[in-house]
Amino acid sequence: MCDVAAVQKIANCLGVPTGKVQLNEEQVVTRTSGQNKLVAGFTTILESLARESKSETAQNSTVSREVQAQVYQWIEYAVLYVAPGSKDKHVSKQLLADLNKLFISKSYFVGHFITLADLAVYYAIFDLVKSLTPMDKENYLNLSRWFDHLQQRPEIQQGEPLLNFTTIFLHNWATGTHI
Repeated sequence: MCDVAAVQKIANCLGVPTGKVQLNEEQVVTRTSGQNKLVAGFTTILESLARESKSETAQNSTVSREVQAQVYQWIEYAVLYVAPGSKDKHVSKQLLADLNKLFISKSYFVGHFITLADLAVYYAIFDLVKSLTPMDKENYLNLSRWFDHLQQRPEIQQGEPLLNFTTIFLHNWATGTHI
């Protein structure tokens, strides 16, 4: 979901007016800001939102050129691989496995704080994670930990129901008895 809805959610997270966001005739997401400045492309729009924002997430995303470059790469990863891959059953399994492996040793995509990279991937995989069974979530514990941590923040959750990641839920789901 690297589209109009994702841009609107990320703008809300950053506390920035969305402006007019739409798909152009080539199906590229565009944003017209309050100054009638047109910006095209998901990554470019997120960069412009970060420049306009005074939020901690925006500041974390632009703290240095190295961090900016890494954030840019993860956003491109979200656009080119995560968003389309989350719609394909076979690709999505590998995608989730790769992300789960990444989060073995990391809490966030870049550095030690939430950045635009985390937001872009979070919204790109939201529907995929929402469709996972409790057993699937158990198979991706590191990814589940990261996702659950992000969804607990009200500015990221934005009124969506919290997805259940507790293992107690598994007891209700698995109805068999074990001896």
